Amino acid sequence: MLAYLEMMRPLNALMSAIAVFIGGFIVLGLNASYFFAFSPIYFAMIVVFLVTGAGNVINDVLDIHSDKVNRPRRPIPSGRASKKGAIAFSVALFAAGIVLSGFINWVCFIIAIFNSALLIVYSAVLQNKILLGNIAVSYLVGSTFLFGGAAALNLRLPLLLMLLASLANISREVIKDIEDIEGDRLGFLKDLAHNVKSAVVSRFGTGPGGDVSIRYRRQTVINTAIASMTCAIIVSPLPFLLGILGWLYLILVIPTDIIFVSSIYMMTKAKKKKHYSWISKLIKAGMLLGLIAFIAGVIF
Repeated sequence: MLAYLEMMRPLNALMSAIAVFIGGFIVLGLNASYFFAFSPIYFAMIVVFLVTGAGNVINDVLDIHSDKVNRPRRPIPSGRASKKGAIAFSVALFAAGIVLSGFINWVCFIIAIFNSALLIVYSAVLQNKILLGNIAVSYLVGSTFLFGGAAALNLRLPLLLMLLASLANISREVIKDIEDIEGDRLGFLKDLAHNVKSAVVSRFGTGPGGDVSIRYRRQTVINTAIASMTCAIIVSPLPFLLGILGWLYLILVIPTDIIFVSSIYMMTKAKKKKHYSWISKLIKAGMLLGLIAFIAGVIF
């Protein structure tokens, strides 16, 4: 049983559940007696923990062939868990999460169904598709905040947080992919049956120009990362301008935007793997500061 729990990646699932808590917190604020008695938030955290865990398990199932080479100690390749058992476990987790979400409200129920389907589609189709896969992951990251807000029956502020988190995360996911390609153009592939040429094609495509085509497409996705980050910067003042959050939010979101602008500048200059690694870390720091800005804006 421990092998199946390992496939859930409990720490990863717990982080998603904490994001749900934050989504509820920014709606309910410091009304502690109401917040800690607000059981739907905790049901929502359990739902997200279960659905995230289910998505991680199905990812292991669909990655079984590459994991035999890349990560042979994972539960299925090592023989500690069976493929059929993992599928059944994943279905049970998805079903439990969706059913439990129905006891919260209909919005949570719809989000749970949609996210469950997207997790399956991502593992089966999108995880090796640059941009589409990045967008899917970024939505799933941001939707945890939205789910907490939905449980608290208020979507306005969590929706803005989801939008900002998703936009910034798209940029970071793209940069992480480019970092992988700079270090090892095969590193991002799950299916090792492909040769080097097909590995490059699956992410960036190729053409008569060979490496020129690869550089061109890399620049295209960098431009996408820049555009996504620019949108995040433009959207960031909205909670203040709409009168939802106060001056402290604005004070903290200004350095957040400065960090994001710095990351955009670095994207235009980056050439080596270490450059993209620095950018990824910088964006992560900006996202953390942005989250603090939201929480501070609620408390003060």
